[in-house]
Parts: sequence; C-alpha cells; structure tokens
Amino acid sequence: MAREYSPRPLTPGVVTIWYRSPELLLGTKHYTPSVDLWSAGLILAELLLSVPCLPGETVIEQLSLIVKLLGSPASDDITALSAMGCPDLIKWRRQSLAQGRVNNLERRFLTESSKETVAFLGGLLRWDPRARWTASEALGKGRGKFAAEAERWWKESPREADKDLLPTFPEVRNQKVAGEMAYRGSTKDLQETSGSKGKSTTRPTDLDQQANGYVFDFGGDGADTRASKRHKHR
Repeated sequence: MAREYSPRPLTPGVVTIWYRSPELLLGTKHYTPSVDLWSAGLILAELLLSVPCLPGETVIEQLSLIVKLLGSPASDDITALSAMGCPDLIKWRRQSLAQGRVNNLERRFLTESSKETVAFLGGLLRWDPRARWTASEALGKGRGKFAAEAERWWKESPREADKDLLPTFPEVRNQKVAGEMAYRGSTKDLQETSGSKGKSTTRPTDLDQQANGYVFDFGGDGADTRASKRHKHR
C-alpha cells in the first residue's frame, strides 16, 4: 500500500494498474491490507512467467484479464465487492463482465511450477478480499488450514536463500578485484609519499586485466604490443 492503513476513505489509485486488485479497479475507497496480498501474488506470477501476468492498459481491460485468469466472479464474490462500496461494479457487470468463465490458474502455471505453487497463487489471487490469505497465513504462520497450505510451498525445493547471501551472492572474482584495487591504492600512496617521479615501469598483472569482471588478453607476458612504425618507400 502507498500509505499507512486506516479505516478512513482512501484513494483507489495506490499501485500500478497491473498489480491493482479488483476492488481497487472498481473504485472502492474502503479497502484493507488484502490489496497488498493480491499484488504479491501477481509479482510471484510474474517471476514464474518472466513477463507481467496481467498487463492491462485500461481498467476494463485489466478486469477482463483477471476474468480470463481466475474465471468469472461467483455470486458471493459480487456480494462481497458490493458490500465494499465499489461504485463501478454495477456498470461493469452490465456492460463488460463475461459470464461463465472458469479458473485457469492451474492451466497457466502448472507447467511452470508445482501444485503447491498454484495453490499458493490461488490463496492470494481471489476476487473476495475477505477470502484472500492474510500475510501471516501466506508466510505459513499459525495453525489454520491456509497456513498449512502455504507452509508446504515454502518447504519446496529450492529453498529460500540465506539472509547472509542477500542481496547478492559473493563471488571470488569480485573479492580478487577488490583486493587488487586496494593494493594498487596503497602502492600509489607510497609512491606519492616517497616523491617518485616519471613513468611507472610496473607490469600489469592478470587482475589488472580483470577489472569489473572482464578479462582482457593482450598477448605476450604483458609487454608493450604496439605495432611498429612503418617506413615510407621512396
């Protein structure tokens, strides 16, 4: 959410339209933190597909993409959205809502993931905000049915990365380059302190040629390989 949650009326335009929940798309100003769980589900879907899951350009198109993915909302879902005071719900039902569509989550994601992943997405992507998993349930916390389903997904392989390895994994080449740069810096300080002048005759090392992770092969033992000057024929 874009701001701290409170029961007062809030703006529905809080996130990019691709990650906006149905109640936000339908204009409600009284929503709950469940809108964040919807967005989290779409981010997970995007990671699985390597492309945005629901890239609509307008509100109507976005709602149509949701219907194609989750199927048409049931009568209980419509009742829940109506109770939230969605001002655009009636107009959308009359003009644009496709009836009889089935849920396609498993069809779209099972080939890219597992049944536990599809169940996890299904817990986050629901028309009824009250039926969506809470943040605690999505983390597998508690003793409820939903928490147990989420916990099975968290225990799948590959497991989550260790916190000490985030945000990036340590690489040997980065450590070598960093050490060499520190060594060159200390050598430069010694040269300036001793008042040395003239060009340095130090030969480049392998690590000098691996700056920023790129290897440059100039041939030979590091000697000057510039082409010799050509003489003009008279």
